[in-house]
Amino acid sequence: MLDFAEKAVKQAVDSGVEYADVRAEQIYSTTIRLTNDRFEQVVSGIDQGLGVRVLYGGAWGFGSTTSLEAKEIKKTVENALKAARAASKAVKEKAAVQKIKPVKDSIKVKATKPVARIGIDKKLKLLLHLSGVARKYSPKVIGANVGYNDSDGEKAIVTSDETRILAHSSRVFALINAVAKEGEKITSCIERVGRIGGFELFDRVNADQVFELAAKRAVGLLKAKPAPSGRFTVVVDPKLAGVFAHEAVGHGCEADGVISGESILEGKLMKRVGSDIVSILDDSTVQEGWGTEKYDDEGVPTQRRPLIEKGVLKGYIHNKESAAKLGMEPNGGARAQNFSHRPIVRMSNTQIANGTYSFDEILEGIRHGVYLKGSRGGEVDPAKGTFQFNAEEVYLIKNGELTTPLLDVSLSGMTLETLHNINAVGKDLEWAEGGCGKGGQTVPVGTGSPHMRITNALVGGRA
Repeated sequence: MLDFAEKAVKQAVDSGVEYADVRAEQIYSTTIRLTNDRFEQVVSGIDQGLGVRVLYGGAWGFGSTTSLEAKEIKKTVENALKAARAASKAVKEKAAVQKIKPVKDSIKVKATKPVARIGIDKKLKLLLHLSGVARKYSPKVIGANVGYNDSDGEKAIVTSDETRILAHSSRVFALINAVAKEGEKITSCIERVGRIGGFELFDRVNADQVFELAAKRAVGLLKAKPAPSGRFTVVVDPKLAGVFAHEAVGHGCEADGVISGESILEGKLMKRVGSDIVSILDDSTVQEGWGTEKYDDEGVPTQRRPLIEKGVLKGYIHNKESAAKLGMEPNGGARAQNFSHRPIVRMSNTQIANGTYSFDEILEGIRHGVYLKGSRGGEVDPAKGTFQFNAEEVYLIKNGELTTPLLDVSLSGMTLETLHNINAVGKDLEWAEGGCGKGGQTVPVGTGSPHMRITNALVGGRA
C-alpha cells in the first residue's frame, strides 16, 4: 500500500501542487443483519483503493479509485488536480495547511483471533445464538434485530511533507435491538459490544449477558407510565451524558464549524461556558477506545484534546487547514470514512471527565426529579446551541429514590445553559461505542461520561 501511495504523491508534487496527501487501503470486512432467525444481509469481501487530495492555488481537489493499477492512479491524480485548478479560479479565501514534523511509522493492532480467519459460518452461528438468547428471555420479546460488523486491513498515509505511515487496524462490533410487546404497547432497547482487535472480543465480553440485558430492559419498559412534562432536576446516566458531550459540545468544538460560523462556541476560547465542575475532552489515545487512532488521516499524531476545563473553553478539534486558518497547531482531528472520502474535522473519543460524587450522592436531596438512561437519538444545532435527546429508560425520582418507570421522555434545552446547570458529576465513567455522521461520512467514535445531575432541565413526555 505504501508504494501505491508514494507514487501518487510524487505525481502530484511533480505537477506543482502546494500540498498533497494520499491514503491507500485494503480492508477485509463482514456485515451481517439478522431479524430473529432470518438473515437480511450477509456481505463479506475486500475493499481496496486510493484517495488523492491536492491543494493548488489555495483550493482543494480530491479524487479516488478502486483500482491500484498505475494508469488509474495517474488518472486519479490528474482528476484531483483538475478539480483544484478549476476551484482555484473561483475561490475567494485561499486555503493553506499548517506544516508538521514529518512522521515515519508502522503500527499494527493486536488481534489474537483475526476476523479474516474466522469462517462466515462461525459468525452466523454466533449471531443466531445471541438472537435466541434475547428472544428466549420472555414470551413478551417479539423481536431481536441483530447487527454485526468487522474489519481488518491496512491503510497507508503518505503526504508531500514527507510523512509515511503504514497502519494495520482491526475492529469487531455487534448490536441488538430487542423488541417487547404486551397488549398494544411495544417497547425496545439497544445494547452493543465493540472492541479494537479481533474475534477474541467474544472471549473477553459476555455477549449472552449483554444481549439478554437488552431484552430484560425492553420487557421492563412495558410497565412504564406516561411521563410528565416541565422543568425538573434530572440525573443523566453515562450513556446519555456521553451523547450530550459528543453532540451538543463536541460538534461545537470542531474547528471547521467554528470557522464557518456554525458553532455557538465561536469566539469563546478561554471564556467560561459552563459550571466549574465540568470538564470535557476529546481523546484519540484512550486505550482500546472505539475512536482511537495513533495518527489521523492527514498523518498527524493524535492526542488528548481538552475542550472544556472546569467550565472554561480551552480548545477546538483541528485538521491542518483549520489550524493554519486560526494560527494554531494541528491536533490529529482529521478523519475520513475510507479512501473514497476526503478527511474532515471529526471527534474520536469524547467524554465528560470524572467528578467526585457517588450515584447515591447524586440522587440525594432530589425530592421530585427524573432519571434518564440510554439514548434513542435526537437533534442538535451547534450554531444555535440547542439540543433534544430521547432517552431509552426513564424513572421518576422521589426523595432520592428511583420509583416509577416512565416512557417516551426527551431532554431538551440550550447547550450553554445546561452546562452551567450541571451541579454534580459522578466518579463512575463508562464508555459506549458508536458511529458519528458528518458530511456524508460515518466514522467510529467513543462516548463516555459518569452520571451527572442537571437542575432546571426541560423534560418532555407524551401520553
